Amino acid sequence: MISMKAQGMAVPAMRRQPAVRYLAPATVIMAAMLGFPIVYNLVLSFYQWTLKSSEHPFVGLGNYIEILSGGKFVQIFVNSIIWTGVGVLLQMVIGIGLALFVDNLVRGKQFMRIILLVPWIIPGVVTALMWKWLLQSDVGLINYLLMESGITDDNTLFFSDPKLALFTLILVNTWKAVPFWFLMITAGLQTKPDDQIEAARLDGAGVVQVFRHVTLPHLSPVIASTGVLTTIWTLNYFDLIWVMTKGGPANATTTLPIFIYREAFEFNDFGASAACAVLSFLIVASISIPYMRKMFSNLKSEGVL
Repeated sequence: MISMKAQGMAVPAMRRQPAVRYLAPATVIMAAMLGFPIVYNLVLSFYQWTLKSSEHPFVGLGNYIEILSGGKFVQIFVNSIIWTGVGVLLQMVIGIGLALFVDNLVRGKQFMRIILLVPWIIPGVVTALMWKWLLQSDVGLINYLLMESGITDDNTLFFSDPKLALFTLILVNTWKAVPFWFLMITAGLQTKPDDQIEAARLDGAGVVQVFRHVTLPHLSPVIASTGVLTTIWTLNYFDLIWVMTKGGPANATTTLPIFIYREAFEFNDFGASAACAVLSFLIVASISIPYMRKMFSNLKSEGVL
């Protein structure tokens, strides 16, 4: 009996060992490819590294102090929070709404799914150029339609007005990113508990109550994982902002990736750029690490790891 128990306890361990061996080479390669740039960037952030001088003195935390003490960084940090927070919230609400709408259609589900995925397929630079033309203040189609319909009497300065520029970019990015939310929520709805939904309806639950107490709890893992991914992607998004506004006007649309790029390749201050990249990395890590810990704990409880 003892030997059988011992054998039974050894089986899961033996099953886990091949998985570890198969994953080890890829893990080592990825760690090396990701680890070297991260470590090099961290080291670079402690030096005054500019193209104006051939000397690169060690300044310790000087780059971090200079960035954090500057008033410009506060504005850029607030821009990044608004850009990410408002953008992800809009993407989530619209994506979930579209997924529920299409899921309840009797006809045309496949057609609608294909159409709604088109913005996500279009490259970011193409999206930025397309919307930049549509939103031009003088010859843009959006301004023409707004004035023809009587909504506005004059051209709207979508990119020149500091109060409108950031929210204009948020709406454009929402248009592009909503299909990913739609795709993930649609996949989650394929396994929704129809028996529980039917039982809730028989008990007199309305549409809102069924969604709140049955559908939403079922979708919560998908919403959490998609939320973490889109938050990281949105925070690090560079293409759309750079092509449409380059961070202007007056830094109104400058986010952390734009600031990092400009410090390095416009002002040639690679030390300050590296320090800002480290700060951005810490922000992303604070978002992703709790989710990763939760994910690994779930995998361990299921016996996968």
